[in-house]
Amino acid sequence: MDWRASLRDRGYAHFSRVAPPALLAAARAAIAEDLRLRYDAAREHEYGSRTYCPAIVASRPIMDLYERPPVRDILDAALGFEALGHSDGQIAIRWAHNVDREHPPDWHIDGIPSPYNGVPPGPLDTLTAIVGVFLSTQPRAFAGNLTVWPGSHRILARYFRERGPQSLYEPLPELDLGAPEQLVCEAGDVVLMHYQLAHSAAVNTSGVDRIAVYFRTLLRDVDEGRWDRWECLADPWRGWRISDG
Repeated sequence: MDWRASLRDRGYAHFSRVAPPALLAAARAAIAEDLRLRYDAAREHEYGSRTYCPAIVASRPIMDLYERPPVRDILDAALGFEALGHSDGQIAIRWAHNVDREHPPDWHIDGIPSPYNGVPPGPLDTLTAIVGVFLSTQPRAFAGNLTVWPGSHRILARYFRERGPQSLYEPLPELDLGAPEQLVCEAGDVVLMHYQLAHSAAVNTSGVDRIAVYFRTLLRDVDEGRWDRWECLADPWRGWRISDG
């Protein structure tokens, strides 16, 4: 399936082994060095909720994953790179054998305030897209996999449309989003997700650490107040270079 069709219909596009090995190696080396120098086991819950290696999330080895091809080109084709604001990288690690048994993940969308994730209290802190670059290969499911609920972006758009602007201030309801899919990614894979795609991370019962870097993007027209956040949730392809067909 064409990546545009996958993004439109499933809510995500998976690009296999497109990131250059040199960029991956530089990012892995920077992460390994920061873990060696600064990792604090007492902050593990914080790292898991926000980011590992916070001292380097804006460093050149991390930001090159976003600002250079292929991610730059993918975002430019999907949204227009210059039209986007972005976060620093989130370094997401799921340690090998982080649990002793498999259990299904719970879905979420980003931007919901909690005591752990650093999102300030207030309305839903919406985004436009999330892009992940995978630095390690997952051997199978339940290996820390990025888990998505295909098509859930449509269900959530309908919910926001029907509920109205007050939905920005309310907890998300229980919704039937269908069956989740655990993406088995290799080092160098890139995944582009619509912001409203429900997602999570599976537990890691494998013997391989899962390491990925995520970047969160927001169209500047939303960030600068020219577009209403709720209207973008209700009309989820506003600003995209992709028709909802």
